[in-house]
Amino acid sequence: MKNIINLLAIVLMISATSCLRDEPITDYTDAAIKPIVLIPNGNWPSVQKANPIAFDFKTTGQDIDLYARVSWVRPLDKDITVNFAKDASIITAYNAALGTNYVELSAGAYTLPTLAVVIPAGKLEAKVTIKVFADKVDLTKNNMLAFKIVDAGDQPIASNFRQMVFPVLVKNIYEANYNVTGYFFHPSAPRSINAAKYMATISGDRVEGQLGDLGGWFFQVQITNESKLTSFISNGATPAPPAAGLMTIDNGAGIPTYPGPGGFDHATYPNDYNATTKTFRIHYGYATGAAGEKEYTRQMYEKWVRQ
Repeated sequence: MKNIINLLAIVLMISATSCLRDEPITDYTDAAIKPIVLIPNGNWPSVQKANPIAFDFKTTGQDIDLYARVSWVRPLDKDITVNFAKDASIITAYNAALGTNYVELSAGAYTLPTLAVVIPAGKLEAKVTIKVFADKVDLTKNNMLAFKIVDAGDQPIASNFRQMVFPVLVKNIYEANYNVTGYFFHPSAPRSINAAKYMATISGDRVEGQLGDLGGWFFQVQITNESKLTSFISNGATPAPPAAGLMTIDNGAGIPTYPGPGGFDHATYPNDYNATTKTFRIHYGYATGAAGEKEYTRQMYEKWVRQ
């Protein structure tokens, strides 16, 4: 009986040791881990580009929230004042590391409250709210704001989560889903176009839409007094599209009218935009550059109606 009891004791000891090894208990006593102040979603330094914050094009201010947090198992029993600073040198470092060309968002395009924020006793975080005014953003530039924590009183500051960049993107007012109808004149496969397409923001005055019905090929539309197509680009999913220099845009003249269904000609399909009906009429043509192929052998007439 004594041997049985001893054997049972050994088994229990082994089991207890195994449980401790598989399920370690972290010691959160003050001696083991100290509280530290950080930006919880801090995104710089990094090897990856930060996702832009996309703002609607409107005159009222839109929010960016900059957070400070105490990273610890429980809130502190005292207030902590955290001071941020706006730092353009972070943007310079970002550009150098990632090959971008961001500039600091101009002062007139945003407002800042005080950059000191208090994390109250019993709480883990607090935030500063920055107001961005999309109608005042210089749409010809790639804009960014960058901040860092510079002081947290008597609390240590994290070395790797103390900086935050906010790339600012203003959604083009023409970004939307569209119903697209039209005709694709093609030397071997002419066909009607009837599809749902999307115009996505490239910049404040440029949007991108799908080219005809050719899958991964896209064109860009420059919005001035009238819509003007400027270039082909590829999303990389298909072979490179025709070079930009081989494409001609019809602004009332330029591309020979291609024989086809009635109504598709320069008079009824110039490049333009009707703000009342929210409709683009887009006519463009290209050649592949193959030997013996006539210029602008392929032409597309499309009407894009915003959904």
